[in-house]
Amino acid sequence: MVDGIQRKYYMLGGKGGVGKTSCAASLAVKFASHGHPTIVVSTDPAHSLSDSFGQDLAGGKLVPVQGLDSPLYALEINPELSREEFRSASKNHGDTGMKNLMDSMGLGMLGEQLGDLKLGELLDTPPPGLDEALAIFKVMQFADSQEYSKFTRIVFDTAPTGHTLRLLSLPDFLDASLGKMMKLKKKINSATSAIKSVLGKSEPQRDASDQLEQLRERMVKVRELFRDRKTTEFVIVTIPTVMAISESSRLHFSLKKEKVPVQRLIVNQILPPSATDCKFCATRRKDQMRALEMIRSDPELASLMVLKAELTDVEIRGVPALKFFGDMIWK
Repeated sequence: MVDGIQRKYYMLGGKGGVGKTSCAASLAVKFASHGHPTIVVSTDPAHSLSDSFGQDLAGGKLVPVQGLDSPLYALEINPELSREEFRSASKNHGDTGMKNLMDSMGLGMLGEQLGDLKLGELLDTPPPGLDEALAIFKVMQFADSQEYSKFTRIVFDTAPTGHTLRLLSLPDFLDASLGKMMKLKKKINSATSAIKSVLGKSEPQRDASDQLEQLRERMVKVRELFRDRKTTEFVIVTIPTVMAISESSRLHFSLKKEKVPVQRLIVNQILPPSATDCKFCATRRKDQMRALEMIRSDPELASLMVLKAELTDVEIRGVPALKFFGDMIWK
């Protein structure tokens, strides 16, 4: 994972509460310690990256992580702000031009019927996964700029399983649900543009369909990043319980279906070896062994490289703790 200087992206995801943030932060520390200028980004609306490093990373700007000699920067993106930026842009290009023209020609009723399409309203009630996809696209944009070209590793602490799967299906959703309406809108705009040129009217404003087409293109770029086997790897994080393992199996099946490369599975919070067990610990250990056996026999997970992290007696918080945790996982 540390070989080569070509930029690589690592997405860590899985069920909520399994320790994705600690695993992502420890991987970023490991990369930086091996000389890779690294960025670790949280796109989860419920941020905990600041807590993991023990410093304020909010504000949507890169913040140097303290306690390391190597360059490591962290960033918490508020996906809601990304959505608001797009929504504001759409509202600045309203759909009033066509309606006004229809009214002037005595075709107000037709204009009202066409208004029922209201593509801009999608941005007020966006599909699940849109927030995170916009946030990831924003990171891709600034990472491609010359200023940040030195960074060779970018680690994403993603939102829980469902968000990841939904953002991968967003381009198809936008095509299926909006494609026909967007095409109709463009035909109407083309016709009204011709009429306006004859009547000497001003050029039509850019409407919501243009914004939605731009949105679709952004979602496609995010999905292409997830699918790029040369530069990207998705790492599944789980814990040794039957429920978590079952969800991880479904996640890998869905990621494979979406052609997202997965090689590793982290099993976090494993009880460490003990000479003597209380009744509670003995029962938990038995349950965990059953869950680990599930991985070995599961058709979706058996082929993955399993990385194990023991349950620690201290909170994993701050660079020293993350180094310790990273040495346990990323051997």
